[in-house]
Amino acid sequence: MNGNQARMTVIGIGSPHGDDQFGWSVVDHIANIGLQDVTLAKVGHPIDLIGSLEANDRVVLVDAGVGLPVDVPFRKLCFADAHDRNLIQTIRHRGTHDMGLASVLQMAQSLQKPTDHVTIWIGNGRSFDRLAGLTAPTEQAAIRCATLIAEELSDARNVAC
Repeated sequence: MNGNQARMTVIGIGSPHGDDQFGWSVVDHIANIGLQDVTLAKVGHPIDLIGSLEANDRVVLVDAGVGLPVDVPFRKLCFADAHDRNLIQTIRHRGTHDMGLASVLQMAQSLQKPTDHVTIWIGNGRSFDRLAGLTAPTEQAAIRCATLIAEELSDARNVAC
């Protein structure tokens, strides 16, 4: 990687339970697209992303949530934006972790970790049955979300939220 290029990572947060696999699925689809100079990771708990906050110039987090309008398959939020930070608080997390993404990012701020470069894509989860696959609408949303993220990260002019 060229020293002038931004260090970018996409982190999918999830579990093997139904639509909670949304973040992982998005990461898999981005891997299939074959983006250059982008690190991809899948984690099972939001706390696992804290180390990436300082190590990258741009961090894209992808997770499933509950509370988006029914007709909204996913939503992009910028943690640097006060309105979006408030909105993140209203989107409930599901899965095996007891600490949601918003709480982890607030904790990161209190630890003086950078968060202004964080973009969050929340998928509208519908079913979180134990060890079930993604629902068809959520899988389609993951494909579209991955495409949009890849386009954004490929555009050198688009460096932040």
